[in-house]
Amino acid sequence: MLQSCLLKGKLLLQNIIRMLLPAVSDALQGAGWHWRGVVVWNKRSSRPHVGRFRQQCEYILFGSKGRFLPMHRTCFPGVFDIPVVTQNKVHLTSKPVALVRELLGVTRPGALVLDPFIGGGTTAVAALETGRSCVGIELSEDYAKIARRRCESVGTAGGSKSASEILLHQVK
Repeated sequence: MLQSCLLKGKLLLQNIIRMLLPAVSDALQGAGWHWRGVVVWNKRSSRPHVGRFRQQCEYILFGSKGRFLPMHRTCFPGVFDIPVVTQNKVHLTSKPVALVRELLGVTRPGALVLDPFIGGGTTAVAALETGRSCVGIELSEDYAKIARRRCESVGTAGGSKSASEILLHQVK
């Protein structure tokens, strides 16, 4: 599943199927975005594939609409080495909240984050925890409910955001 965060002129596309990476990169640029690079997430675990390489990493495309203006002087890593914690997964493709929190570091506090495939709500949880707003869209009523519950149970960064500022829309 493709997860994206539209962040006031910044775009992170996550969980890109390896075979689609070139096509998604081309589409990003074809839509007028500037390709800024690929970030790697080392999940540390994956199913073995006999005679092939393990698929233990996922790729995150980074782009900007127009000139890239850094929000601060932090230098971010090109590889995130954050394990999947199976017992914390609420969706087949759940990412660790810690990973999404780190990725949101390229945005300013208070930014609006879009996740058109919100699943279990990891992006929304990370947004709340870091003082950002989030719009999430989900097809599954069950996962939309899980995402809402997770948002309601999360503490907020500096009290600046609340679960009520996270908009979850279930597509019917």
